[in-house]
Amino acid sequence: MAKLLHQDIGAPGKLHENLLHLRNQKRLLFDPLTTPIEGKCAFSASNHFKPNNLSPVTLLLLACWREPMSCISDIFVTVNGSHSFQPPDFENGDQRGPCPGLNALANHGYISRDGIAGQKYNIPTTVAWEEPKTNGTVFGMSIELATVLSVMGTVGVGNPLSLDPGFSIGGKSTKVSNVLGNLLGLLGVPRGLEGSHNWIEGDSSNTRDDLYVTGDASTMNMDLFNEVDALFETTDALTMEDIGDRASRRLQDSISTNPYFYYGPYTGFVARNAGYLFSGRLLSNHSIEYPGGGHLTRDVFRSFWGVVTNSQGELEYKRGWERIPENWYRINIDYSLVELNVDLVIWTLKHPELASIGGNLGKVNTFAGVDIANITSGVLNAASLLEGNNLVCFTLNIVKTFVPNSLSGLFETLEKPLQLINDAVLDPLLDLDCPAFKDLEAGGTDIISGLLEKYPGASKSGYAL
Repeated sequence: MAKLLHQDIGAPGKLHENLLHLRNQKRLLFDPLTTPIEGKCAFSASNHFKPNNLSPVTLLLLACWREPMSCISDIFVTVNGSHSFQPPDFENGDQRGPCPGLNALANHGYISRDGIAGQKYNIPTTVAWEEPKTNGTVFGMSIELATVLSVMGTVGVGNPLSLDPGFSIGGKSTKVSNVLGNLLGLLGVPRGLEGSHNWIEGDSSNTRDDLYVTGDASTMNMDLFNEVDALFETTDALTMEDIGDRASRRLQDSISTNPYFYYGPYTGFVARNAGYLFSGRLLSNHSIEYPGGGHLTRDVFRSFWGVVTNSQGELEYKRGWERIPENWYRINIDYSLVELNVDLVIWTLKHPELASIGGNLGKVNTFAGVDIANITSGVLNAASLLEGNNLVCFTLNIVKTFVPNSLSGLFETLEKPLQLINDAVLDPLLDLDCPAFKDLEAGGTDIISGLLEKYPGASKSGYAL
């Protein structure tokens, strides 16, 4: 993919042809949005694919060029009736956590309003969850991407042994064990997303503190929010390039302030950066002019981050009050692992540091990275990691290979958790035509054990994904 993006941008038609061919080759198994939306097409390819405007091109927009009727963003998300906004009832155990999108889904009843995301239905060859269903319905996330994220939450900080597997989108909750019907084999109380450090949640968030700096990586830091909000003083909306620049700045902030900063192959490289990408691709309002998102306005940003203007005319953060804006339209194309891979490649080409796996060594400004070539037996290096789907393939292999060992202290039996992981990961690995890795180790030590030993931030949390 990186090679294609560096080709002659004076021939967008050829680039479009090559990328669409690649997407068809890598087509994922689940594509719920195959029926074109009826309506008049006002999408103009010439507005988006001029030679000087190809740097932010993704497969998403190229697909719009090919089938513009399917890109008209008339999928209106209702926030009335049964999906009216209701703030969380913390006194009665409602859970809200570090993810603005999940908090908003709960506040509007798209997942359980108590913040416990559970299983709803099954799809052949994989398990679909309440979160993937609503992430697709509300945010346009593809089923396979949402399933990977949900399964990681369920097996790592939730209860996969329940008759109704699920996890808390906030902190610990007895509902995950009791209401969901706990079966024998769960050791302790599931921690929820607030307890997912270096498993799902990671350092250098957009608006949250690093866990080992303040002890709270869930509550929004209003100073960090204001840094982003101030960017709107000079622009009507943040582009994907703006958000990528912000991701790079926050990475440097953590290196210079957090002696335990850790940036893992999954939690840092992919999950952390995906959080930034989702804010632009999925949470921004979508229109015919901006069918692929990447146009995050101030009002939408404030709404999804739970910030309101109080009676004194000042901005006020209402913890857990994340809200889907009025008159908001979701993306009309599946945002899948393929699109995620392309967006990460584009950012990494401008900010190579975003692909630096590693961390600080117990003091600030001591970041030490890991050589990708050493841990993939030469299958990948810094350059080839950005080709094709290699970036996502590498991280999926990390999950498939090392999650089992990471779960051994949570469950008496690993059969059910491993089944969920395999169901979520193996199909994308096959469908993306991922390269085979002989091993994932360095000097005879598997990569995760090596990362846990080398980086204090990883060893402190017990996870190095």
